[in-house]
Amino acid sequence: MKTDPRTPELEAAFAEGPAQIGELRLRSLSFGTINLCRQLNLSLFLDEQVELPEEEKQRQLVAFAWVQSAPLSEVLEAVRTGKVQERLDAFAFSLSIGMLPALMAEVSRISRLAAAAAVEVMPKPGDRDDEGAPPNC
Repeated sequence: MKTDPRTPELEAAFAEGPAQIGELRLRSLSFGTINLCRQLNLSLFLDEQVELPEEEKQRQLVAFAWVQSAPLSEVLEAVRTGKVQERLDAFAFSLSIGMLPALMAEVSRISRLAAAAAVEVMPKPGDRDDEGAPPNC
């Protein structure tokens, strides 16, 4: 049986314990993390290759750190009630500038793990009238 080359990354993505950056303890990667990053448009986390202005990178780093370290009930409540920006503004005061390189390294690591965990559903051959598609057998 052929193994998926992503297997080690997939196992690491969901098996690693929380990361510690300064005083922040970041939760482990979860499908919830990925979903929240999509909802909050955290493209830095979702696409490691994305080019962003420095101000937007910093906004996304703060948001990622908050999503992964604030009490989960607080994060979910803020998302439900539209108070995310208010929470991020307050949370930013707890982050020192010296934490930014470590946060950036963690985002880079996590984005690689998230990419490994991503599942792309391919259309079944023959589902459409595509020329050259093999027939269903």
